[in-house]
Amino acid sequence: MTRTVAQICRQSSSLSDVQIHILQNSEPLLQFASDLSQRRLSLFVPAREEGALVLAALKKPLFDRGEEGDFADSVGACVTAGEEPVVAQVMAGKDSLTALKEVDYGRTEPMVAYPFVDNGGKTIAVITFTGEVAADKRILTETAFSALQVPSAGGLPGLYKRLSVQDGVILVDSTGKITYADDMAENIMRFRGRTAPLCGETIYSGRLDLAAARHALVTRQGAIEEINRPRASLTMRVIPLLRSGKLFRLVLIMTERTEIRRKEEELLVKQSVIKEIHHRVKNNLQTVAGLLRMQMRRVATEEAKAALQESLNRILSISLVHETLSLHDGERIDASAMAKRLLGLLTRSLTGADLKVITAFDGASLYLSSREAVSVALVLNELITNSLSHGFAGLKAGVLTVTLTAADGNCTITVADTGRGLGAGGGNGEKRSHLGLDIVRTIAEKDLHGAFRIGPNEPNGTVATLTFPLIKE
Repeated sequence: MTRTVAQICRQSSSLSDVQIHILQNSEPLLQFASDLSQRRLSLFVPAREEGALVLAALKKPLFDRGEEGDFADSVGACVTAGEEPVVAQVMAGKDSLTALKEVDYGRTEPMVAYPFVDNGGKTIAVITFTGEVAADKRILTETAFSALQVPSAGGLPGLYKRLSVQDGVILVDSTGKITYADDMAENIMRFRGRTAPLCGETIYSGRLDLAAARHALVTRQGAIEEINRPRASLTMRVIPLLRSGKLFRLVLIMTERTEIRRKEEELLVKQSVIKEIHHRVKNNLQTVAGLLRMQMRRVATEEAKAALQESLNRILSISLVHETLSLHDGERIDASAMAKRLLGLLTRSLTGADLKVITAFDGASLYLSSREAVSVALVLNELITNSLSHGFAGLKAGVLTVTLTAADGNCTITVADTGRGLGAGGGNGEKRSHLGLDIVRTIAEKDLHGAFRIGPNEPNGTVATLTFPLIKE
């Protein structure tokens, strides 16, 4: 399990609780600093043993695909001053140092080590940045360390999230002049219609839409701004850097979102179309249900009415699924909410004044695909109808319980009643009951690839159980 900087420091360092808390505040920024500098970042703290150091954190930048080897495994371990002489020298003083670090046998890379000080100016840690970078990108290393030393106040979520391939970086000095812009930032601004280089330009120019940066120069507060235009969309993070209480630099992180926004809009349109389709299917099923009700009023025999009622209930069960999908985003349905509602609808529809049925439902939220939900709705309709219409035939009262559970990748649905039980005359053994159970078995085995069983309930009644594997998203 990965330990935090605070945990490592409390276990192995000589730092006080206050000093550990200072490092803890900067820990969420370590990955951002590594990405910004485009170098590997290491955080060393003084060990309890005199002259020893503890490697408290190690972060790799976005494009570093090199192997960390045993170095990554040593996070949390102690090293001697002889193994890290530059780090030990910076820990003893207050000045940063630049040196060559041997990262492999016979191979060295440039390293910059900075002292990390507490509020009293005492060095409590050393942060190193290691790796080859172009000369014009070295300013990013100093900028990354400054962001760590004095994090921006305000606690905006996402202000220091790690960089991505869609991010462009711009540095602005205290006068508003752009001193650095990487290739991605230039490309983003070129896509927005600007052809001249950004370096040397001022953020007060009317040709640049950098209002958030201008505001940050005044307030010294970080900000996240969404900029949407007909042709382009981007997100801008503005991070002010302070030195001795005065702002000396702004870091602008520009994230190109034009393609993302276009896909989001397409997704919203698709979701709206799908919801409208489900709404229309529900309306069509309700129309069919209305026709069946008209037919029921015209037939003379009770057997025909019962057959039409069962067909009506099946249609209404499918309609309930489409109604739910038309009211919610996505193609997944809470099976528990659907089952609970279906239990209430069928109970009100199939019980008269001469029968009092107490219903109970037990089950946590479980989201199923629309295909699974339709199959489950049909199964529940058959089993609940079977209990209400046949299981309680000739009785004045009863209890009907539906439970839904999920465990070990399987869903189990149980419908239990306290009715007359299997094989009782006029009960669950009638022809229409057998047809309903045949439907349930077919759906369980063919559609849900599960199993169905039915048997006696204790002390009386019937219990039916459906078990099927859940489809992984």
